[in-house]
This record gives sequence, structure tokens and C-alpha cells, in this order.
Amino acid sequence: MLVFIIPVKSKAIANSWEILSKLVERCVKSACNQTPPNFSVVVVCNERPNIQFQNPHVYYVEVDFPVPIYQETEEERLKGYDYALSSKEIALKNADKARKILIGINFSQQFQPSHIMVVDSDDCVSKHLAEYVVQHQDGDGWVLRKGYIYRENSKFVYMNTKNFNQVTGSSVIIKYALHKLLFENPDFYAHSFDLLPGANIQPLPFVGAVYTIENGENILANKQITSQMLNTTLREDIGSLIKKIFKYRLVFLSKSIIDEFGLYPCSVKNEQPVHQRYNLLCL
Repeated sequence: MLVFIIPVKSKAIANSWEILSKLVERCVKSACNQTPPNFSVVVVCNERPNIQFQNPHVYYVEVDFPVPIYQETEEERLKGYDYALSSKEIALKNADKARKILIGINFSQQFQPSHIMVVDSDDCVSKHLAEYVVQHQDGDGWVLRKGYIYRENSKFVYMNTKNFNQVTGSSVIIKYALHKLLFENPDFYAHSFDLLPGANIQPLPFVGAVYTIENGENILANKQITSQMLNTTLREDIGSLIKKIFKYRLVFLSKSIIDEFGLYPCSVKNEQPVHQRYNLLCL
């Protein structure tokens, strides 16, 4: 049995609670689109999103974690450590996410899952994942090296063919008994690995998830940080840049992709298109 764990950030740090709720609802619907019935979805949140969709496979776990907002010191404020402060706040948000994932994993123990998968709350997953897990119960787990990247409201997706697990957290299926290997640091969910010591993690043989960008709610969609990443990328030699570009292949958003992943556009304003587009090239 596969359990999907979906951590949701606090309403207090959402750019738009309405949009975030729509993204979470799409994510939950996508996870519930599995072909076999033996799966569960655990949503861990400070506040339950405004979602109309209901399904007996979905469980909500509400926590009272502190809001991950970094309070700068007077010295930091005077010296203008903007980039450093942004990094510290991202670290706090990553810790908040990791703790919610661990709460979800502990909650899911009651279902006696063979495997678990973390899904970022604005992403979508293939409807074939639970079926694949059922057919390969003995596997330690799978890493999603390939995946789609969807710009909100676009008619196309980019296929990442090399290192999708370094782009999004929705990229690892692992045996329940081995999940602690992903949390050597309990404040960080370590999904962007090449090899995972202690487990025989294999590449998933098909595209398993869609990572969405330009939806206004990505943790890493901070304008200043992505701008600095862009500047770093443009300083690289042209050969390295070309290698990064060819990790991505433009694919038309077909009906089969829409049906498999439960993907549909959410009404959002694309406020950071340039920075997030170039962010792809930094991975």
C-alpha cells in the first residue's frame, strides 16, 4: 500500500490562501486518481485549506507549529543582509516542511503502508504510482529522475530527463521502514540524492510527477534568490549552460498527460515568470 504525504505551509505565509487552497485541492485530487483502491493521502497543515473535494482515502492532520518567519536582528537590519536573511527563512520553511512530513509519516503507520511518497502541495502525481507499488512490493523504493515541469496556465510542459528529484520534493517513493534515511537531519527532507546509502533505490521507469512553477506559492520562488541564481548561471561557460538546457524537452500538454496526472490550470497571476524560467537552468 502506498501513502502520499502532503505537507502544507501555514496560511500566515501564503501569498494567497485562496490560490494555495486551489493548488492543494488539485494535488489531493491528483493523488486520489490512483487506479487501485489501496492507497491513502495524508495532508499535514497548520490550517485546513478551503477544499470542497472529499474522498474517504484523504486524512487531514492539523498541527500547531510556529509560523516559519525569520526575525532579523538589529545588526542584520542595519547591514542589509537581504540574501542571507532570505536563506535563513528558507531554512526555517524547509524545517517546517520536514517536521510536517514526519508527522504525516507517523500518522500513516496506522494504515500499515509498504511505501510512502512525499508530494509537494502544488504538484501532481501519476495515477499509476499505487499500482506500480502493489506490483513491486519488495522494492526498497524508486527515485523520479524524469518528470514534467508545468508553468501554471501553459499549454506545454517541460520534461526533465536527468535530475527531476533535484527540482522537487515530489520525487521519491520509499519503503516505510526505510524513511528515516531521508531525514538524517530531522529539519530537512533529503530528496535530491544520487545514491541513498542503506537502500537500493531504483529509477522509476516512467514519469511519475508534475512539478508546477509560477503559481505564486513555491517556497523557492523568492524573486531575489532566483535572480541571484540567474546571475550565477549566466556567468558560467556556454558549454555548461547548454548541458543544462538539454535536460529539458518541451512537450505539448496532451489529454493523456492531463488525465494521468489530474492536471488542470489554477487561476493565478504569473508574477515571476522570468526568474522562475531561468531557475530551471540552475539545476
